[in-house]
Amino acid sequence: LILYLIEEAVVSTQSTGGLTYLDGRIWFRNYQIADEKEGGLVEVGPRFCLWLIKIFSGSFSGEVIYENPTYKSPNQYRTELKMEASMRYKIKAQKKEQKVEAEIIPKEDELDEIFHTITQNELKAV
Repeated sequence: LILYLIEEAVVSTQSTGGLTYLDGRIWFRNYQIADEKEGGLVEVGPRFCLWLIKIFSGSFSGEVIYENPTYKSPNQYRTELKMEASMRYKIKAQKKEQKVEAEIIPKEDELDEIFHTITQNELKAV
């Protein structure tokens, strides 16, 4: 048992971590050194990423040092989706009202006069 614990301690000391800032997030990766001579790394985990919202001067309170300008709370995101859906409905309703209000006026055709049948009243008037 003691040899197993010592082996695990040696393996755990042969690891390194990586921090990367990409896409507005901090990415954490944990690697194990596979081959010391060649410097090969194998990702062993855990891996996770943090999306910073606010950084306070204290642990969980205090003056705000940093605030992410692109962050939207889930409530704000849902509200915007509902507003967008309601605007689409309002636009559709307005278009429907405009269609109903518009009168259909047929165009006068130039060929209507060609096949005009002369009535008896028109003959007497001539």
